[in-house]
Amino acid sequence: MIKRDKKRESRIAKERVVYLVKRAEEWKNKDYELARRYVELAKRIAMRYRVRIPRELKTIYCKKCLYPYKEGNFRVRVRKRRVIITCLNCGFERRIPIRQTVRGATKNTKSITS
Repeated sequence: MIKRDKKRESRIAKERVVYLVKRAEEWKNKDYELARRYVELAKRIAMRYRVRIPRELKTIYCKKCLYPYKEGNFRVRVRKRRVIITCLNCGFERRIPIRQTVRGATKNTKSITS
């Protein structure tokens, strides 16, 4: 029996997930059902091989109905340090926290005295 190369499988799965979500983004205005199917397949691959979907790609589609957000099918609100995206297909609300950046703090600060 041949031993599985899990790192290789994970890398391939990650590439496929990214590819499928990007294809869904391209097809959402042409064929909405096909775009949903791409997202469904990407999610299934990610769960099967335990690969994370990148954060910027997660916010492209609804977590509940898996339809990609397209113009007119979602609402965006900003409240209490979070962004709330409401899917108008199923009513699901995704809450994304807004992270604060620290002002004036940099890692490599050098004081120049002359």
